[in-house]
Amino acid sequence: MIASHEHRFIFIKTRKTAGTSLEIALSRHCGPDDIITPISPDDEVLRRKAGGRGPQHHDTDPSCYAHMTARRVVKVVGRSTWDDYFTFAVERNPFDVVASSWRFSARKEGFEKSFAEFVRSPRVGRLARNERLYRLGGAVAVDHVYRYEDLGAAVVDLGERFGIDLDLPHAKASSGPHYRDLYGPGDAEIVAQHFARTIREFGYEF
Repeated sequence: MIASHEHRFIFIKTRKTAGTSLEIALSRHCGPDDIITPISPDDEVLRRKAGGRGPQHHDTDPSCYAHMTARRVVKVVGRSTWDDYFTFAVERNPFDVVASSWRFSARKEGFEKSFAEFVRSPRVGRLARNERLYRLGGAVAVDHVYRYEDLGAAVVDLGERFGIDLDLPHAKASSGPHYRDLYGPGDAEIVAQHFARTIREFGYEF
């Protein structure tokens, strides 16, 4: 999460949506009074190399951390600041989110779940909570939810809004087969159940 008083924006960081890359890019343009939450040690190295500011002012009450809910952010910055600033998040096709999360986990030593097993694990239910981060009372609370699939256009729009040259690094990049190639019988139906509202409201399809 970043709350920039310098440029009057609040970025709600969702999971598996290039959030770390965007956070690194935005931190390059943050001021000394902005709130910047920590990321992983490896990504902090990448942030320093990219010229971004590191974690600062996140020891608040309540405390700040990467994947904060909008509700918690409002408690930290105050309702008037939340209403005055441009607030945004990024959403991604849930079928791709689950595939990306499995690929990332599969690179770790000792991880042995097949994709079918992963889809049927509690992890998918936790991933489905992504949408709660940018909602209040069940309704979208941010000014704009950008699509991961249109991230290039989103970066251009954000740069123009804030008057900055926003250059997106590639943190935690993963590659592999198209997400559809990973799905077997019944997998897509399970994901669709978990992410029903996201799929319905954003028009995502398998």
